[in-house]
Amino acid sequence: MKTIYLLLTLLGIVLPFSQFIPWVVENGFHFPLLLQQIVENPLAVFAWLDVIVTVIVIVCMVVNEGKKLKMRKLWIPIAASFIGGASVGLPLFLYMKQCHLENKI
Repeated sequence: MKTIYLLLTLLGIVLPFSQFIPWVVENGFHFPLLLQQIVENPLAVFAWLDVIVTVIVIVCMVVNEGKKLKMRKLWIPIAASFIGGASVGLPLFLYMKQCHLENKI
């Protein structure tokens, strides 16, 4: 499972950023435009709200599970969730948890 979690983490980085980076190249870090496009239609709002709630759940899970298992470096999957989204933070935490359970971290 460790390998699968690591591959999913990489996929969670590559796929979303393959869409975001070209947007930034084209528009720069134009935050008002980004917000405008986020709320342009109900489907986009739905997707963003889903991501926000999922990231909050991931943070709660990382803190709860991580403390229970006495894991270190819990800030890494939390930061990854805020920077890269749920598709990065969740599989990264599961990878770290698996490593911890195998006493490799």
